[in-house]
Amino acid sequence: MKGFLLVQRTAVALAAFGMLMPNAVSVAKASDAVAKAQPSVKIARTGTAADVSLSAKGEFAGRVFDHTGKALEGTEVVVRQGDKVIAKSVTDDKGLFTVAGVKTGAYQVRAGNTEGVFQVWEESAAPESAKGHALLVMGENGARGQYGAVDPALLLLTAATIAALIIAIISLSEINDNNDKIDALQAQLDAILNSL
Repeated sequence: MKGFLLVQRTAVALAAFGMLMPNAVSVAKASDAVAKAQPSVKIARTGTAADVSLSAKGEFAGRVFDHTGKALEGTEVVVRQGDKVIAKSVTDDKGLFTVAGVKTGAYQVRAGNTEGVFQVWEESAAPESAKGHALLVMGENGARGQYGAVDPALLLLTAATIAALIIAIISLSEINDNNDKIDALQAQLDAILNSL
């Protein structure tokens, strides 16, 4: 019973602490600091390369849009394999780019703050799922939906506060247990005194 009360009190205290802690503001401030420190790049997860077939002329083609669906004109597109830059291109008024001289293989294609990974195939060898062009959608900051890093000092402060709350709850639980024992002893003493 005492263990259950301890767990219950701890849960209530942590829930109250969670509601009182301005965590969302702290995380937002930390994300802003990280965003200012270095540009963020939205990169497709490893193993999620999109299949793209080369055109009949052997060109690698693609389109670049912003997060609202508007074609981006004049955006520089860089095609890389590992650290080696294979080619560069600039998008036209419809957001289209083409790169000649690309062979079959995996490529990283970067436009602004967005990078995609594409598996390029010869037209005759491309799987049915292969598209005729690559598609890059540039996000507002390249990392939409991610909180980013949290300040280590904030994490340490939060952990110390939670530990202090748990210690306080355990101490209060012990005090209550001792009060129950004192009440029981007082009752026994009163019973002895009354019997005299």
